[in-house]
Amino acid sequence: MPHLNFDHAAALSSDVRADFDKAVEALVPIVVGWQEAPLPHFNLPAKTDDLPAMRALAEKMAAAFTRIVVLGTGGSSLGAQVLAQIHGWGTPSGQRSGPQLIFADNLDATSLGELLAPDAISTTGFLVVSKSGSTAETMMQLCCVLPALETAGCDAAHHIAGICGAGDVPLRRLADQYGLYLLDHEADIGGRFAVLSNVGLLPAQLAGCDVDLIRAGAANVMAELNSGDVAAHAAVHPAVQGAALQYAHMQAGRMVSVLMPYADRFDRLTFWFRQLWAESLGKSGGGSLPANALGPVDQHSQVQLYLDGPDDKLFTLITHPTRAEGPSVPASFGADPALAFMAKRTIGDLVDAEARATLHTLIEHERPVRHIEVVNTHEEVVGGLLMHFMLETIMTAALMGIDAFDQPAVEHGKLKAKQYMLDMAG
Repeated sequence: MPHLNFDHAAALSSDVRADFDKAVEALVPIVVGWQEAPLPHFNLPAKTDDLPAMRALAEKMAAAFTRIVVLGTGGSSLGAQVLAQIHGWGTPSGQRSGPQLIFADNLDATSLGELLAPDAISTTGFLVVSKSGSTAETMMQLCCVLPALETAGCDAAHHIAGICGAGDVPLRRLADQYGLYLLDHEADIGGRFAVLSNVGLLPAQLAGCDVDLIRAGAANVMAELNSGDVAAHAAVHPAVQGAALQYAHMQAGRMVSVLMPYADRFDRLTFWFRQLWAESLGKSGGGSLPANALGPVDQHSQVQLYLDGPDDKLFTLITHPTRAEGPSVPASFGADPALAFMAKRTIGDLVDAEARATLHTLIEHERPVRHIEVVNTHEEVVGGLLMHFMLETIMTAALMGIDAFDQPAVEHGKLKAKQYMLDMAG
C-alpha cells in the first residue's frame, strides 16, 4: 500500500492463529458484499462536490480573524485535530500557518470564560459543529458566545459559521434567528466517522492542509481493497488482517488495544482512535479498551507496565523515518563518556533508536505487537491511516456481531444530564 507498510508477524502468536484465520475467512464475504452495497463512509475519499463551499468558507474566516474557536465535542472535533496537527497545531513547535486554531472540545467554565474575554472576541471567529444540532455542550457554548459577541458590539453573522445536520433542530433555529451560515453535515455519517467530510476538512484547510491529498490517501486504502479480485485482495488487506488480529486477541483475553506512534504529529490520532474504538465496540457487555500512548515520552510512563504487567494487550506501534533528522549534537560533547553515544547524532537518530528498542523489547518479552511504518507525517499518509482505522473498526464490529455506528449507552447519560439541569431550577 503506498506510503503505509504493515507488519503484523510479531502479533500472530500461536494462541491466536486459528481465530485469526477464521476471522479473515469471515470478513472476505463481507468485503465482497460491500462492492454491491458500499457504506456511505466509503464514498467520501472520492467526493469533490463539497470542496468549493468548504474552501470558500475557510478563506473567508482565515481572512477575517486572527483566531478561530471550533465549538464541537467528540467526533465533531477530534478528527479535525488530527488533521490540524499535520501542520503543527498542538505540537511544541506550534501551528505553522493560518489563524490560531482553538478546539474547545471539553466543556469547562474557566476556559470558555477566558476565550470570551472582551479584549479578544472582536478578532475571533467561531465554527460550531454538531450533526444533531442539539449537542448539549456545544449548544451551551454557542448560547454563551452569542451574548458575548453582542456585548462586544460584534455581529454574530460575521463571527459564527457552522456544520449541522438537517431538520428542525436548535442549531438551525439559532442560525435562522441570527443569520449564521451553515454547511450541511453528511446525513448518513456519524461524527466519529466524519473526519473525511467537512467536519474534519474545513478546520484542516484553516490549518493550511491540502485536503485533496488527505482524501487521496484515504482513496489509496479503498482502492487496495476494491481492485481486481476483491476476495483475494481482501484476505491480505491490512484492515482485514488488522480487524482479524484485534478480534483474535480479544478471544485470547487481550482486551486492551494500545496505539503508540513515535511522532508528535500523530498524538491526536491516538485520541481520535480512542473514541472511534471505544464508542464503536463497547456494547452489550463486550468490547476492547483503547489505550493511547506517544513515543518516546510514554516509555517513561507506560512501557514498564507493557513489559512486566499482565499479558492483556495488543500493541500497534507507528513509526516513520527519522534518522539524520532534526538538530544534531556537536562532536565535542563526546568527551563526556556518558554523552558519547549522542555525539554527532541527531534528535531523529535517538527517536529511531528508541522506537526500534521498544518494538524489539516487546517482541523479546513475547508481547503481541504490530508495526506500521509510514513514509512521513503528511496529508496523504494521515488520510490513509484514518481510513485504515475506520475500516478496521467497522470490520471488528462485524466480527463481534454488533453495530459500529450507534452509541445507545451514551444517549442514556445525555438524557440524565438534561434532567439534572432541569432539576437545578426547582
